[in-house]
Amino acid sequence: MITRLVVALLVMGPVSLVAQSEPEPLRLRLAVEDTPRVGRKAMPLVLPYATREGIGPADQPFDLSRELGRVVVLVFYPGNFTPSSTAEWQALRDRAATLLTPGVVVVGVSTDSLASHARFAQALDLPYKLLSDRDGAIIQRYGLSDGSRAKRAVVVIGRDGTVRSVDPAFAALDPQSYIHLAAAIRAAQEIR
Repeated sequence: MITRLVVALLVMGPVSLVAQSEPEPLRLRLAVEDTPRVGRKAMPLVLPYATREGIGPADQPFDLSRELGRVVVLVFYPGNFTPSSTAEWQALRDRAATLLTPGVVVVGVSTDSLASHARFAQALDLPYKLLSDRDGAIIQRYGLSDGSRAKRAVVVIGRDGTVRSVDPAFAALDPQSYIHLAAAIRAAQEIR
């Protein structure tokens, strides 16, 4: 019995080592390499949007590259009209006066439809654009996908298009999160 166990371990050892030494699939490598990292240029982001006034013009989507010279705060969230997202966006709305200072743009990103975004923004009277990533391509590229929905996170992009802060633990109902966000925005504004 012991001899069989030793032989089995000897036989399995090299197989296990070979399996561990094979490179991970390309899909996994890309997900790790594409996630936003502080100090790296932000990945391209072009998405249609809606506001409390309705759906934005189809020929004028939100384009991150057009925002160079401004600080952009990307608020990734799972979806509209859930209790947690509603509370999150109400808190963000209530802080709009401190967040939307000159040279700062705040946008939401989820996989919800433009029609849903328009209803949500209107119901909560949100002063922000909500971007619709229907196919999940952006949340995948940013490494913030939780299946078919976005994970909660806040990404601050500096005026030069470089990622300045990534906060996957942002809690919209926690005042400390806003202290950290305000500091990240100030730091991003100071970068020339």
